[in-house]
Amino acid sequence: MTKIIQMQVGGFDNNYSYLIVGKTKDAVLIDPTGSKNVIERSIRATKSNVKLVLFTHSHPDHCELAGHFASKGIKTFFPSKEELGKTIFLDCGEMKVECLSTPGHTLDSVCYLIEKNIFTGDTLFVRGVGTTAYGGNDELLEKTLAFLSELNPSLKLWPGHNYGGEKSTLKEALDNSHIKPNKKTHEIISKMVEEYNSKHTTEKKF
Repeated sequence: MTKIIQMQVGGFDNNYSYLIVGKTKDAVLIDPTGSKNVIERSIRATKSNVKLVLFTHSHPDHCELAGHFASKGIKTFFPSKEELGKTIFLDCGEMKVECLSTPGHTLDSVCYLIEKNIFTGDTLFVRGVGTTAYGGNDELLEKTLAFLSELNPSLKLWPGHNYGGEKSTLKEALDNSHIKPNKKTHEIISKMVEEYNSKHTTEKKF
């Protein structure tokens, strides 16, 4: 049985990073961003050996610490633009990871299946979906949601941000996927992105 540590790392806006630890202490790290200290403490506390770092998409608020972990010699996996549903299988010791291409929020968005868990990044939150305003496509997102509806509805869903909750089942999240942010929320997000980009003038932007 794997252990899932959901880390509140701050970051751009209520970001989550995930540490998934297997029986032998080999571990997978998903979307390391925000507070490096929070992540490092979790790694030490679980006495885990991070073998693989995964990213759900290329938005900078999900991969700010990519360089930090790559500098440790840890294998990293960045998704690329693929056809909806394309599957890549990754190994982390006894832990098997299934990477599913789920474009929409961005063209390179993916979800990761580990045992009975799905890590969705910004593709699907507990309440709502990620905006397509920054490199995404609404039509692709609708197709992705239809694709996800064909998976096991009881999968435990772990989102990239705390928008409406920390976790849910895949079915519950899909039932809430129609929930859209209001105009005020869109304006707040747009302002946050502008501020983020202005602070990261020489780094990757939204």
